[in-house]
Amino acid sequence: MSKLGAAWFRGYVRSCLITLLSFAIVVPLSCVCIFIPLGVATNSDVDSTTGLLVLVVSASLFFLIVVGGAWGAFAGMLWRRARWLNAVFGPLGLTGKIYMLTGRQYHGTVEGRQIDAYFYRGPTLDLRVSTSLQTRFTVVQEQDVSRTLARAFNYQPLTLTDPGLQGLSVSVLDEDWARRLFANPEVQAILQRLLAGEGWALFRQMHLQPGTLFLRLYRNRNLFRYEITPAQARQWLDDLLTLARIAESLPAPQKTAELTSLERMARSSRKTSTFLVLIISLIVLFVVLPLCVILPILLFAT
Repeated sequence: MSKLGAAWFRGYVRSCLITLLSFAIVVPLSCVCIFIPLGVATNSDVDSTTGLLVLVVSASLFFLIVVGGAWGAFAGMLWRRARWLNAVFGPLGLTGKIYMLTGRQYHGTVEGRQIDAYFYRGPTLDLRVSTSLQTRFTVVQEQDVSRTLARAFNYQPLTLTDPGLQGLSVSVLDEDWARRLFANPEVQAILQRLLAGEGWALFRQMHLQPGTLFLRLYRNRNLFRYEITPAQARQWLDDLLTLARIAESLPAPQKTAELTSLERMARSSRKTSTFLVLIISLIVLFVVLPLCVILPILLFAT
């Protein structure tokens, strides 16, 4: 099975397990809070007002437990993730905040360079280092390469015979400059550590965009468990910083590029995620939860 097929299959199995778990909680709870009180109210000698009151209270309790429980589990997940990732990226001198509702983002300056880390749904980790370079390259594991996509972005796939780059595929904008860079044994060792190592990430990619060098780890080899340790994060950052220094020490690339409109939009959209989370939280607190109490009353009163 291909990596992409394996990723899709794990995602499908994960979704099925979560759905089954949800049904295992919600169905018994609905029986206790809705169907049993409904049976009692309709098959007993209680008056209509008392029966309506029983139904409204039980239905309201059901909605509050379901929505409140889901929101509590979600908040607990965010708290655990923040605590974990703060311990990973905090020692690097980065400060964190929420990103895209369920993710985290970290920012700081190391060795005079802007460092940005984003952890979000996928799971995906982007670790970014600023650079003065204004060209492009992409390095991936050989089995992940799409030469059609590389040509579509005007990248030139390199034919690499150096043993230090075995198993890797490189697409570049400036071939002469890239060959000088990837001929460096230290660069080859860095790429092997970052892209060929074992870990939770199914896909590993190295990208140079105008102004940014970044490592992307994407998709989970396992169903649920994944881990990033402070030592791993430190090694990744050190490798990226070293790679940026080596690349900038070479004669400047002759073929340069600018960020596309889509890339500029993606970078600017990262700044709006905290505001979005605040709006969603306020909606849940002041709209969704009150409706969980009001709607059952309206439904059973009509």
